[in-house]
Amino acid sequence: MTRLRPALLSTVLLVLSVESLAAPAPAAAPTAPPAAEASAPAGCTTSRTRSADRRISYFRHCPETPEMASFRGGRYAMGDAIGSGQPYERPVHEVSIGPFAIGRYEVTRAEYQACVDAGGCSEAQIKPEAGDSAGRHPVVGVSWHQAKAYVAWLRIRTGRPYRLPTEAEWEYAARASATANYTWSWGQVDTVTCEYANALDQSARERFPELYWAINCNDHFPTTAPVGSFPANAWGVHDMQGNVWEWVEDCWHPDFTGAPTDGRAWLEPGTDGTCAKRVNRGGGWGNGSSSLRLSNRDADPASNYSDGLGFRVALSLARPKSPAAPAAAPETPAAATP
Repeated sequence: MTRLRPALLSTVLLVLSVESLAAPAPAAAPTAPPAAEASAPAGCTTSRTRSADRRISYFRHCPETPEMASFRGGRYAMGDAIGSGQPYERPVHEVSIGPFAIGRYEVTRAEYQACVDAGGCSEAQIKPEAGDSAGRHPVVGVSWHQAKAYVAWLRIRTGRPYRLPTEAEWEYAARASATANYTWSWGQVDTVTCEYANALDQSARERFPELYWAINCNDHFPTTAPVGSFPANAWGVHDMQGNVWEWVEDCWHPDFTGAPTDGRAWLEPGTDGTCAKRVNRGGGWGNGSSSLRLSNRDADPASNYSDGLGFRVALSLARPKSPAAPAAAPETPAAATP
């Protein structure tokens, strides 16, 4: 199966605008308390680093597990606020996000292989290309079920409540501190897409001449790029737009009517959460600029996989024990306790 095409639910090469984050406010309480902290498993020592902006910190629980960026949470306007997107990107609704962390990068082949080697995951269903940097490419050829198996293994490996991000959390992290009317995290100009994201460019067109929707720039990656090859967004998170589509927890709904406003995953009401399709976000190397828009959405059956579909992980965080402080502004996403 392949993602060498525009998004299943997207119109090719439309240049649309979206509203940025609304003014932040104190984060809403999570619907359930996160799992209690566990002592570090054998062989794991949590490492922490700070970005050049010392207000933002990152951590990794074990050497072979993903590096994470944590956020205290806040409120933002989710969806296509300009009104020029697709119907399934509306209505715009305010969402309150509690403390959580998200992977700074898409899960890599090497990180996923650690789970395979430990017996927690099945092999990816598409063989990776050879090369010295192959382990740093995002894993592809994994279904939603395989992504869930990986986060289940992470919970066992680290003793922490890893999971897939919710769709609301994903868009919150992708928007970061994007200002009003930004279509992409870098602004409004689609001609600079190749400077900021791995999209369907001229190098891909050279390898796959049938991909007529290639954009007129060159990012020099005809398929996937090693994670972190392009600039991070304002919160230090890479490849939220482009490289590969990313599975999230939510079931697909035809629009946001009745969507949760507390940041939780939107599952099928009255069931165990099973659904015909699961949402994926962000666009990939096989898509033009319109599919990389911040509010764009897509979905596939949970058993599907492709050469342009991967995932990143999330982690529930405990709130600080001291009296709660106001949620951080978009440009200062101070961390809760990992």
